[in-house]
Amino acid sequence: MPWRFCRIVAQLTKHKQSMNNLIQMLLSIKNPANHFIERPELIRGYTEDEIKQIEQKYNFPVHGQFKELLMTMGKCSGGLLLSDDIYIYREGYANHHLDGYVRDSIQHDKDYEYFMQSIGNVNLTEKRFFIFAGINEHIVQYFMFASDGNDIVYEWDENEETVKEFGTLFDFLKYYRKITTSQITGEENNDFKELTTGKLL
Repeated sequence: MPWRFCRIVAQLTKHKQSMNNLIQMLLSIKNPANHFIERPELIRGYTEDEIKQIEQKYNFPVHGQFKELLMTMGKCSGGLLLSDDIYIYREGYANHHLDGYVRDSIQHDKDYEYFMQSIGNVNLTEKRFFIFAGINEHIVQYFMFASDGNDIVYEWDENEETVKEFGTLFDFLKYYRKITTSQITGEENNDFKELTTGKLL
């Protein structure tokens, strides 16, 4: 068997194992008040080619843990992540958050001067700032700087007007699983599809 082929097979095996680890990690954490029925057999991720399409479509780098998330469950979360809080499953998210609309709005809005000062008055477009989640009726939001090439997530509390480093993306996903509650079960097909289907492509 050619060396190059063996290397490709090894990389694919390692990637598949990594994706399985992410799924199992999230499945192992669930808030007792979360009644949403999970269907891990429906979990689907984007392919490498589709990741490239996303990067080209939004002029946005996809790497690290965010890439792993998209390739593991970007198309369907299987109920592990819900569009109420995780925006890649929310209709209209990409058109506002990945195309520069939100970046421009925050960068030039005087109401967000405290936010800009908290992050060092960086250029949000150059840093590829994007908000990917929100809790407490979206008062507390979580964002990353995609151009930084790391997995660091920041927490932005609009009520308290505070910004702080939270941890990695996977740290946030574990936290999200611990705090997430849902009064609906998702047994209705439309509910499940609406809340768990990726909207980036």
